[in-house]
Order: sequence, then C-alpha cells, then structure tokens
Amino acid sequence: MLVASIWVAGIGPACADAEPAERLRCFDRAAPRAKEALIPKTEDFGKPPPRPPEVDQVNATVREFSKTMRGRALFVLDNGQTWRQLEGDDAQVLEPPPGAILKVTIARGAFGSYNLTIEGRNGLIRVRRIE
Repeated sequence: MLVASIWVAGIGPACADAEPAERLRCFDRAAPRAKEALIPKTEDFGKPPPRPPEVDQVNATVREFSKTMRGRALFVLDNGQTWRQLEGDDAQVLEPPPGAILKVTIARGAFGSYNLTIEGRNGLIRVRRIE
C-alpha cells in the first residue's frame, strides 16, 4: 500500500505538467492565425466598419407599475430596467387589476425612440428608459 501511494504521488505532478504544456502548444499554433485576422485587408479599404448586432426589442414582465405626479406611467421590469411614459405621449395607461401580470414588449421606434406595448391591449406607449 505504501509503495502504491508513493507511485501515485510521483505520477501526479508529471501528468499535471503535461496538460499546461499541450495547452501552450495549442495557443502557439493558433497565435499566427489570430494575428492575421487583425491585419486590415485592402479590399476592406473605404468600407464603414461593421456594426455590432443590436437588440431590437425586449420582452419582460412588469414587476411594479405606478404613475408619476403628472399621471405618466412608470414600469419597473423583472430584468431591473425602469421605463417611464414620455410627457408628450397621450396614451391613457390604465392601472392593472390587483394580481394581474403585465407582459410588455419594448421595441425601437423612429428616430431613436422606444415604444412599449402591453400584451392583450391595443396601442403603444412611447417610453424612455430611466434606469
């Protein structure tokens, strides 16, 4: 038993060294390809840089609904975001019945604006994210 313990203790460090060395060789093989990907190509000269993908809409559940002093709707979503109805928006947002779950979708509108729709209700509410 003592001999087996010494043998296992001697093999452990040797195996541990083999894995990082192989990983390093893998990185060394991949490094030239990664550098090539960063070199600008002449065929791309003058092209605008590609835009990163953007989120077009957010679907969420309203965790808290309230109204401001001026009667504008305030939505606190389950994802932590808070959205407020714009002052210039004339949509009448009715308070949900007690215990009702509001599911909303917020989508991009024209000229950088955002529109909130409530599942099961008609119309949209122009909103701005405040948190």
